[in-house]
Amino acid sequence: MINTPLISVIVPCYKVEQYLSKCIDSILRQTYCNLEIWLVDDGSPDNCGGICEEYAAKDNRIKVIHKENGGLSDARNVAIDKATGEWITFVDSDDYVTEDYVDALYNLVEKYQCKASVTQHYYLYENGKVTRSHFDTDERALDAVSAVKTMFYQERCDTMAWGKLYHRSLFQKGIRYPKGLLFEDLCTTYRLLLGCDCVAFGEARTYYYLIRSYSIERSYNLKKIEDAKCIMKMMQNDDGIVDELINPLKCRLFCFAFHVLLPVKEDKELIEYIKNHRRLILCDKKARKKARVVALLSYTHIKVIKCLFQMVDYLLKLRM
Repeated sequence: MINTPLISVIVPCYKVEQYLSKCIDSILRQTYCNLEIWLVDDGSPDNCGGICEEYAAKDNRIKVIHKENGGLSDARNVAIDKATGEWITFVDSDDYVTEDYVDALYNLVEKYQCKASVTQHYYLYENGKVTRSHFDTDERALDAVSAVKTMFYQERCDTMAWGKLYHRSLFQKGIRYPKGLLFEDLCTTYRLLLGCDCVAFGEARTYYYLIRSYSIERSYNLKKIEDAKCIMKMMQNDDGIVDELINPLKCRLFCFAFHVLLPVKEDKELIEYIKNHRRLILCDKKARKKARVVALLSYTHIKVIKCLFQMVDYLLKLRM
């Protein structure tokens, strides 16, 4: 590829030695070759650091950062500050990508002259089962507000950092991932997209997202609850949310509150948020059916909803 811009691929690594090689191999096989690959060893206690160094010795596109453990946000931020590519994309170290992952993202920004692009993904389960994401997949470009609206309603994409390509100028506005907080991309991705004139959405499924039964995302701990409430407050107090995005944001936070609440015995603030916004969700025709079902069921008791969703989750696992 002649005269193609340098693209930085950022991969934070922590306790993923069994998945890391597959992830790195998938990036090295990209049909888009003008890459710099940042492997960030975030103080991992296993052999992630050693694996990173082994790959760096074989391919000069790979740069390794070894640092004290600071969490996913800190690992991404450190690499963003060091990256020299005109474009930046993220890959989580327990996931992997198709050979055209970068090409598909770059072709979209070239075609639509955008500063950000999005492709689709698969869900990969530990037993090998693969399912498609539910998002709309027809190719199109949307203005920034419309793009964020469709993201908050979870129509064309969600807030994950990965599966997207960002022009580095979006980060030069001081946007970084909140250090020390879980759910870091929920309060960051929309701010990056709002810095664009338009965002391109593609049809290709180029990313395999691993669903791990023991991951932080699917477990309960007190930090998870407190971080979730902190993220929600940050977004509610964001002056950058224009009037057109207020209801979509409330819908996304409603779904988020329920998602966090599922494995929890009880949390008054999250339950209160659901109660305060369920009428709005029920009346919002753009809200996902799942969100409206939760809103309706919330008039019974939160335990009823949790039991129903846990039963559905169990039945789905039986089918895999």
